[in-house]
Parts: sequence; C-alpha cells; structure tokens
Amino acid sequence: TATGQRGLAWPSDNDFDPAIFASSKVGFLYNWGHSNTPKNHAFPFYAMQWNAAGITTLEADARAAGATTILAFNEPDLGSQANMTPESAASLYKQYIHPLSAKGFKLATPAVTNGGAPAGLAWLDAFLLACSGCAYDYIAVHWYGGWIDDFTEFIEGVKKYGKPIYLTEFGLAWDADAQASDYEEFLPLALSYLDSEPSVAKYAFFGAFNSGTGKDMITANGTLTALGKMYVS
Repeated sequence: TATGQRGLAWPSDNDFDPAIFASSKVGFLYNWGHSNTPKNHAFPFYAMQWNAAGITTLEADARAAGATTILAFNEPDLGSQANMTPESAASLYKQYIHPLSAKGFKLATPAVTNGGAPAGLAWLDAFLLACSGCAYDYIAVHWYGGWIDDFTEFIEGVKKYGKPIYLTEFGLAWDADAQASDYEEFLPLALSYLDSEPSVAKYAFFGAFNSGTGKDMITANGTLTALGKMYVS
C-alpha cells in the first residue's frame, strides 16, 4: 500500500538530482511554489500556492508545470510563514482554488502546523467554517514535535475531518538540536505508522536536501544519507 505514498519536499534552490530518490515508494515532489523544480525528474509535481502572492497565475502555472494536484497555503497559521487569517485564506481559496476542482485538479486544504489554538487544527476549523461549500480532496497538515507518541496522536486527531490526509512536512521539533542518530531512530517508527494508517494518503519528510543537519536525506556530494536510504526502501 506504500507505493508512491512518500514525497519529496524539495527546496527550489536545491541543485541535487531528485532521481536519487527514484523508488516505487516515492510518488510526488513539491517545492513550495507553482513552477516545477529546474531538474528534469520523473515524479508527479504538486503545485503550491504559498500565500496570496501570484495567486492569479496559479492555474496557468500549474498547467505549465504539469501539476494536477494543488496544495493551498503554507502554514497560514504561523506568523513567520503564510500568516493569513482563516477568513482571508477562505476568501482567496473560494475565488482562485475552489474553481479548479471542476477543472480536473485535486485540491488540498491549507497546510496547518500542529500548534495549539488559535493555530493548528483550530485555524483549520475556522477556515473550513469560513469556506463553506469549498471543494477539497485532502486535509494538509505539518508536524514537528518531540517523539512518535505525539506524532501518532496528532495524526489520529486529524482523522476527524473524514478526508485523506496529506502530511506535507514532518520532523522532530524545529528548534531542537536533533542529531542524525535521533532521526534514524524516529523515521522508521514514523514510516511504519504512516504506511499502516489508511487515512494518510501522502506524506513528505523534511527533508530532501543537504543542510548540514541531522534531518538531511542528501549528503554533501549528492548521494543518499542513511535517512534517505530508509526513505526509498
């Protein structure tokens, strides 16, 4: 059931070759934007509308990039990210994203964090209330936290929406000094849970890059780290 379920959250300035992740397990790539990553690759590309900027060209850009799945706003519940109220996000979604459902696109809700109210699922609740009648195929969420128990508890809570879940970023606590060894212990537990959880349609571990930190799936010379090897196998 895991075929193609894993994805690559690929920074647009990432110069490595996505083909190093070629595997039946890996089935999509997104880069937080409308335009496909510069490298030619065989992965289905998901277009993201990061915030309000450039939303008028979303449909044309997504078509040009070969995308058939649209990911709505990136962490709008976080001041340092898309930073939108549920109401303003809903207004933009209604005007520019909802209509794409009738044009053959699959749609994911804005991707909220696992923060407490008014962020996280509380923000998403308010968005869905304000976006009554809006089409969406998937609930998108991000999780960064302590350990596997917190992780599974959060995903269990997302099931309340009754839609397939797109976990488009996840990892250990963003501000924690987690080592590669911590991730090498955490990731197999997370993958095992996600692959056995029917409500999770797609997921993307953060990250498909080389940043000189414990979460890297790519080495400085462009090969897979131990984490990267876990991800493709």
